[in-house]
Amino acid sequence: MIDLIIADDHVILREALCELLETRGKYNVLAQASDGGELLKLLNSGEKSPDLVILDVTMPQVDGLVALERLASEGKVPPVLVLSANEAQNKIRAALKAGAKGYLPKNASLEELEFAISSILQGKTYLSPSITAPLMDESPTESPLENPLSVLTKRELEILTHLADGKPNREIGEMLFISTRTVDTHRSNILKKLKKKTNAELVKLAITHNLISI
Repeated sequence: MIDLIIADDHVILREALCELLETRGKYNVLAQASDGGELLKLLNSGEKSPDLVILDVTMPQVDGLVALERLASEGKVPPVLVLSANEAQNKIRAALKAGAKGYLPKNASLEELEFAISSILQGKTYLSPSITAPLMDESPTESPLENPLSVLTKRELEILTHLADGKPNREIGEMLFISTRTVDTHRSNILKKLKKKTNAELVKLAITHNLISI
């Protein structure tokens, strides 16, 4: 079982998420927190030792970023996955700098949430492709020569991210609700646009441009 603490000030959403995850049969919600202050008390008490914390960054009293920064200053940051409706690039960067290992929008699918949890527990960092694409687009002065990935569509960036992270076409298709054949077509187009021949070359490019981390 994977032990979780979920911190979110929206009670209905938080409780629904807890119930949804527990019905999957492999997650155990140790505790819930309505803001960063409650989360800090839970973690500092020593009574709860989660494998992972799912955290919103925008909360009253003590928000998620402040809680992360306090934990980091004490050297006590557990693996943290941010699940937030706030997709501002400054928030994403601040959360990662404070020690978060992943960032997902609240409209992410359950499959992507589970994949993010699994990736983080394997020691990886996970950023949802829907968040990664805007981060890459935020520098309007960057030319295609400086950023070869700028020639890709948002969907192609999503698929490239998943391919570079080692997921097979079938799994990518299930996550994005498209056929395996469609994923393979996108892969072929990505290879042509980037003038690459193998997935290994795509992985190197994805790491260079921070689509994935190692």
